[in-house]
Amino acid sequence: MELEKISNLKNDEDIVKYIKDSTSNSKDMVYKQLDVHGEIINVIYNETMADDQSISNYIIRSIKNTFDSQIFKNIDEKISETENSENVKDCEKKSKKNSLITKIKKNLQKDNNELKNEINNTLTNLDKIIAMAKSKKIDLKKDDIFYYLFSGFTCVIYQMNVFAISTRAQIDRSISEPTTEKNIRGPKDAFTENYQTNIGLVRKRIKTEKLVLKEEIIGRKSKTKIGILYIEDIARKKLVDYIQKKLEKIDIDAILDSNYIIEIIEDSNKTDFPTMISTERPDLVSFYLLQGRIALVVENTPFVIIIPAFLNDFISNIEDYYQKNLNVIITKFIRYAAFIITIITPALYVALITFDQESIPTQLLLSFATQREGVPFPAYIEAFIMIFAFEILREGDYRVPNTGGSTLSIVGALILGDAAVSAGIVSPIMIIVIAITTISGLMFTDISMANALRSWRIIFLIFSSIAGLVGVGVATFLLIAKLASTTSVTKPYTYPLAPTNFNTIGKNVINRSNISQDTKRQKILTDNLTKYKIEKEKI
Repeated sequence: MELEKISNLKNDEDIVKYIKDSTSNSKDMVYKQLDVHGEIINVIYNETMADDQSISNYIIRSIKNTFDSQIFKNIDEKISETENSENVKDCEKKSKKNSLITKIKKNLQKDNNELKNEINNTLTNLDKIIAMAKSKKIDLKKDDIFYYLFSGFTCVIYQMNVFAISTRAQIDRSISEPTTEKNIRGPKDAFTENYQTNIGLVRKRIKTEKLVLKEEIIGRKSKTKIGILYIEDIARKKLVDYIQKKLEKIDIDAILDSNYIIEIIEDSNKTDFPTMISTERPDLVSFYLLQGRIALVVENTPFVIIIPAFLNDFISNIEDYYQKNLNVIITKFIRYAAFIITIITPALYVALITFDQESIPTQLLLSFATQREGVPFPAYIEAFIMIFAFEILREGDYRVPNTGGSTLSIVGALILGDAAVSAGIVSPIMIIVIAITTISGLMFTDISMANALRSWRIIFLIFSSIAGLVGVGVATFLLIAKLASTTSVTKPYTYPLAPTNFNTIGKNVINRSNISQDTKRQKILTDNLTKYKIEKEKI
């Protein structure tokens, strides 16, 4: 239907009418007519996306000035010829110049073909005349003129020729610190909603011609630009092609956030654990690109997607490379312990206090019994109530403004918790168990990982409330089976534990290898294994 309408366009007025009708004469569309010696040039732009000052200073003024300068160039040439051929006085030169200007202007107005050719040449070479970032001659049958209009381009229409010139307005926030990934050391800059800025933040770290950017436009309504970033001589071409084909198959109304892409292209939506990394840190993206991974930069969102991702990536941290190696070993041990504690602690407490009391030392069991005296609920109901209460607090802390977050934490954690114990609704030991569980979960900042841990915490609690320690064992088996069956763009999620790679386990899981000795990349990600060679000097 659209192609049929475009085929019926006969003149510039038809093109302008087509744009007006297609946009339902939207009030933020601006239509200007530029008169160049009797010839009308149409200038169209969207005032919310384009910069009025750039349009006035660079486009409209450049068209008029360039065309007028061409006229005066012709006049100067004619006067020079007259001066060379005749011996005339200064007063006669001025009179002849004025008469020539009038005569050439009249001739140009009479000779419409010459005037039209001159204007077309001026518009065609507009990108050479004005200092604008991008310009393109649009083919209405092949190019989407509305994509350019609503991307901040100004469309100049003359003699059925449409020229799009970039005049984007600055409607993005400036570069700031990461808000969801607090960093103690390392760079403080973070991605923004500006697509070009995000690409630049990566390019300023990796200054190589091998850093390749491919683009896809996805969304029938949003027409969102998706950038595929990878290092050509490190990333596997098969993986790049696989992701590109996945993106090409996406058919959706709009892409409003990078999470839309994650849900669509991930191998399975049934897993709770995140299989792609979503980050706002350019240093982390650069680090993973150099490993052979691929980054997806989504327009209008400050989060960049990294593919593939493994479970170990969510436990490790880029800041491990900004600290001494020996300190990192202890930190990683704490993180792995926190991963287990936040999932299993409530379930283990309920299993021991309800079903397997003989596994608890007598003195400790008596202490537990004393504390639980007067509590009207079984241990598992008590645990569910407290987990539910803490999850409400966590969600509230995410949603309220920063100024109210501390107040919410104090009221929820201290006052309500103390009041619940004093009223005999819950036992003090349950408060301690849930507090340890919640604090351990705070070590994982990725919201998808935090939600996955919450889900499995509840699953473990259900199994333990049914079968005690046996239920905990069954839930553990299910967790391992789930992790082992999960993949990230065909790569095993539990790598390097399964499939086992002892060299990678030693370097990435147990500790961080010294940068001076880390000369190899992971074979699962790339065929270019050598980072650099160390030449030992003899002293």
